[in-house]
Amino acid sequence: RTRESAFPSRSKGVTLALEMDHKLIRCFLAVELSESLRKEAQVFVEGIKTEYPDFRFIPSQNWHLTLHFFGDLSSAQVEEVKIKLPDFLGETQPFLISLEHLGAFPDGGKPRILWLGVSGDTSKLLALKKQVDQALKKLRFEIERRPFHPHLTVARSKNQFPKTALNLTCEFKAKTMDSIRHLTLFQSSLSSRGVSYTVLKTFPFSEP
Repeated sequence: RTRESAFPSRSKGVTLALEMDHKLIRCFLAVELSESLRKEAQVFVEGIKTEYPDFRFIPSQNWHLTLHFFGDLSSAQVEEVKIKLPDFLGETQPFLISLEHLGAFPDGGKPRILWLGVSGDTSKLLALKKQVDQALKKLRFEIERRPFHPHLTVARSKNQFPKTALNLTCEFKAKTMDSIRHLTLFQSSLSSRGVSYTVLKTFPFSEP
C-alpha cells in the first residue's frame, strides 16, 4: 500500500481543514438599533407599504446602520478585525441617535431605495465612521470613497426601472433615542429563506 492510501482519514482531515480555512465569510460593520426604536419605525413603515407596491421591504429585524461593508473575507482576515479593531476604538464614547423622515436614492424622480434618516448625535456617528475608516486603512482594507450619508435602508425596488415616485408628505420622527454603546461585526448569509445576519463580535465603547 502506498503511504497516501495507508492514511486516508488523515489526508481527508487535512483537506477539510484547508477547505474550512479558505471558506469566505461575507461581513460588515454596523451600528445596531434597539428593539423599541425598530418597533416605532416599523409602525410608520407598515403604514406606507401600500404606496410602494413595487418595492421589497426589509424585515425590521434586519435593520442596522452599516458603517463598512467588507464583502467576502477569509477566516484569517475576520480574526484580524476581531483582534485589532478594538485598539482603534479605545477613546470612542457612547452617543445618542434616533430616526426621522423618509428619503430615497436617487434623490428625486423614481427612487430605487427607500430609507429613514438619522437624527441625534450625528456628528459623533460621523466621527465613528471616520475612526473605522482610518483603522481599516491601517489594516490594509479598501475604503469606500463616496461620502458617508447615515441612513437606514427599509426597502428596495423590485424593478430596475421603478415606477413609483417618492411621497414627500410622509412625515416621521421617532420619539425613541438609542444610546449607541458598541459597534458590531456581522456575518451575512443567504439562504432560500432570504438574508440572515449573525453577530461575530461586538466592540464596546469606553464608558465616560
